[in-house]
Amino acid sequence: MTTLSDFAARHWVLGGIAAALLWFVAGKESKHNIGPLWGALGVAILLVACGWAIAEKEWRGLVTGIVVLYWEMPSIQRSATQTKTQ
Repeated sequence: MTTLSDFAARHWVLGGIAAALLWFVAGKESKHNIGPLWGALGVAILLVACGWAIAEKEWRGLVTGIVVLYWEMPSIQRSATQTKTQ
């Protein structure tokens, strides 16, 4: 268990990205109108992780977070548009 907590302490950006992706997938798979809001929560978590990466000078984590954010945003917009037209 110590190894897992050490890994999480050193690579916290991965945990933030994983949490954001889980919320994003939950929003994408949702059959209700609240799906885009869940995706937006994932984006908010990712933005917090990116801000923390800047504060901690974790530049690789920041770049990874930005790439994931770049991938999530258009998908959320498409999902929100599809929800409105249904």
